Amino acid sequence: MNDLSGLTGELAGFSGVAPLFPLPDFVMFPQVTQPLHIFESRYREMVADVLRGDRLIALGTLKPGWESLYETKSAPVWTDICLGRVMVDKQQEDGRYLILLRGLCRARIKAERLAKTSYRQVELQLQFDHYPAEAAILRDRRRLELLENLVSAAPGFDANREATDSAIRDLPLGVLCDLIASTVKLSSEQSMSLLREANVDLRTDLLLEILRARQREGGELPPRRYPPEFSEN
Repeated sequence: MNDLSGLTGELAGFSGVAPLFPLPDFVMFPQVTQPLHIFESRYREMVADVLRGDRLIALGTLKPGWESLYETKSAPVWTDICLGRVMVDKQQEDGRYLILLRGLCRARIKAERLAKTSYRQVELQLQFDHYPAEAAILRDRRRLELLENLVSAAPGFDANREATDSAIRDLPLGVLCDLIASTVKLSSEQSMSLLREANVDLRTDLLLEILRARQREGGELPPRRYPPEFSEN
């Protein structure tokens, strides 16, 4: 069973093509909001175009070895991305943009278009959360396991446990997994492994192992700042 989580309306009429905004060492997840500082001319053009259209941006992650190709359209990018929508935008006097991007859905790059724009454009296959009919885990128990291991790996989250439990009580398990993954500081490789997994049971397996491994190593997972800091292109 695929969980569309209300996305049918939000992505109604999506053409299947979106501008690609790749960043180094940053992975975005659905249902997460990220402020972005857009200052490169090609990406200022991109934002101006999406604000006149569907406001959708494919936020991708650059692969290792991107540095020498960054200024080109050939910089290597992982094929798994997060499709997001610009919720808030403000253009500065010098042409830069400050935007707030909300992740909507996982997606996979099928092909890159030969676009005349200065920025890249990609054809996408949307990847919705998948809950196998025959669950591989006890999902209610897994929810508790994730929260308990999060508190152990990042003790700061226990400061207001009652409020936290209340806030996430009705969240789908896949959304909870993504919120935890975006809240703690993971490596790009760990984050990418979670982003590319649409099967929610398997994704929670991966996240739980990451949290437990950090405990075994005796380290803590420092929480990210909230609201998150601006990411710059």
